[in-house]
Amino acid sequence: MENRRYLTVTAINRYLAAKIDSDINLKNMPIQGEISNARISKGHLYFVLKDENSEISAIMFQNNVASLNFKVSDGVKVIVKATLQLYEKRGTYSLIVTSMQEYGLGLLYQEFLKLKEKLAKEGLFDEAHKKPIPEYPMNIGVITSETADALHDIASTISKRFPLASLTLYPALVQGTDAPASLISAIKRMDKDNLDVCIIARGGGSFEDLSCFNDEELARTIYNANTPIVSGVGHEADYTICDFVSDFRAPTPTGAAVRVTHDKELLLKDLYNLKVKLTNSINNIIDGKIIRLEKATEKHYFKNFNEYLEKLEFNLASTIDRLNLNSPINKIDRFSDNLLHLEKRLKAINILKRIDDVKAYLEEDKKKLNVNFSNFINDKEIYLENNINKMVILNPLNLMKKGYSLVYKDDKLITSVDLVEIDDDVSIRLSDGSLNAKVKEKRK
Repeated sequence: MENRRYLTVTAINRYLAAKIDSDINLKNMPIQGEISNARISKGHLYFVLKDENSEISAIMFQNNVASLNFKVSDGVKVIVKATLQLYEKRGTYSLIVTSMQEYGLGLLYQEFLKLKEKLAKEGLFDEAHKKPIPEYPMNIGVITSETADALHDIASTISKRFPLASLTLYPALVQGTDAPASLISAIKRMDKDNLDVCIIARGGGSFEDLSCFNDEELARTIYNANTPIVSGVGHEADYTICDFVSDFRAPTPTGAAVRVTHDKELLLKDLYNLKVKLTNSINNIIDGKIIRLEKATEKHYFKNFNEYLEKLEFNLASTIDRLNLNSPINKIDRFSDNLLHLEKRLKAINILKRIDDVKAYLEEDKKKLNVNFSNFINDKEIYLENNINKMVILNPLNLMKKGYSLVYKDDKLITSVDLVEIDDDVSIRLSDGSLNAKVKEKRK
C-alpha cells in the first residue's frame, strides 16, 4: 500500500476550533434574528436564531437567562450578543449568547428600564417615602418652560379652580441634553422658597422627547426635595422616571393642576351647606334653651320662691347640726376613749408573759425535733451502707474477676448456643477488658 500523509477528523475539527477561538471578529458579535424552537432545560435556554435564508443553533446559560426582562418565545425578533463556538466531537458550531434584547425597543428604552429597576430596588419609588400633598396649598411652584403650553394650561386651570393660590414659575428646559441640569437647578431654587407644593410639567411628545425626565440625578433631586412634587409630564399613556419618584403622578399638566387645587364652585357650595347647617344648629339650640326656660319658670320653686328659700334654710341648719355632731374634734374624743379602753384590756391580758411562754414551748419542740432528725439520719445512713454492701456482693464485675465472662453478639448478651452460628463474630467481656472472637465450634 502506498504511504501518504493524511488528516484525521479530530485534527480538522481541532484546527477549525482553534481558528474560530482566535478570531476576535467572532466574539461578542451583535446579531439580529428571529427565535425558533426555544426551550428551557436545567435553567439553560436552547433555541435557533434564524432569518429569511439561514439559521444557527444557540444556547444561553442559566446565569444570563436570569437577567432577561421579557418572555422568550418562538417568533420573537431579538438582538443578541454572542460568541461562535465549535463543538469538536460532532463538528457542529453554535452561538454562546451572553445578552438578549427585543428588537425594536432601542437602547434608550433599555436604559430607561435599567434605571427604573435600579431606583426601584433602592426604594426611591416606595409609597412610604412619598410626601403628602397639602389639602389647600396657597403657594404653588411650577417647573416648566416659560413658553410651553403646559404653563398656560396649569395657570388657567388654577385660576379657574382656586384663584386664591399664588403661582411661581421656575423656568427650565424640558427637552434636549441640557434639560436635566436645567430641571435640577430649578428644583433646587424652588425648594429654598418653602412652597406648599410644586408641579413639574411638560406637554406630550415622543419617548425621545421625554427622555430628559429619565435622568438619574434628576430623580434623586426630586426624591431629596423637601417640597412635595407633583409630576405632570406628557400624556396619560406616557411614563417617565420623574413620574415614579415624584410624590404624586398626574396624567397631564392640567391633571397636575387639578390635583393640587379644589374647585372654587364646589368649595363655595360646601361653605353654603356648612352655613345652612350651622344656622340650623344655632336656631335649634336657641329654641331648646327657650323651651327649657319656659318649663323652668313654671316650676313650683319659681312660683313660691320665699317658701322654697325657707325650706333651703331649714335643710342648711340641719346639715350644720349633723356636721357639729360628726366634727373632727368629737371623733378624736371618741377615738381617745376607745384607745384607753384597749390599753386596759392589753394590761389585763399580759401579752408579754404569754409571748415568753410561747417562746419556751417552741424551744422545747426545737430540741425534740433535733433529736428526732438526728435519729432519722442515722437510720438512713445504716440503710444506705447495707444496700451498698449488697450491691458490691451482687456486682457482676466482681464475679467476672473470678474467671467468669459475658459473650455478646451485635451488642446482645448470648445466653444460649442456639443464639450463634459457626463463623459468627462475637465479643467477650472480661473484668478488665474485652476480646473479639469468631465461633469455630458449637457443643451442647
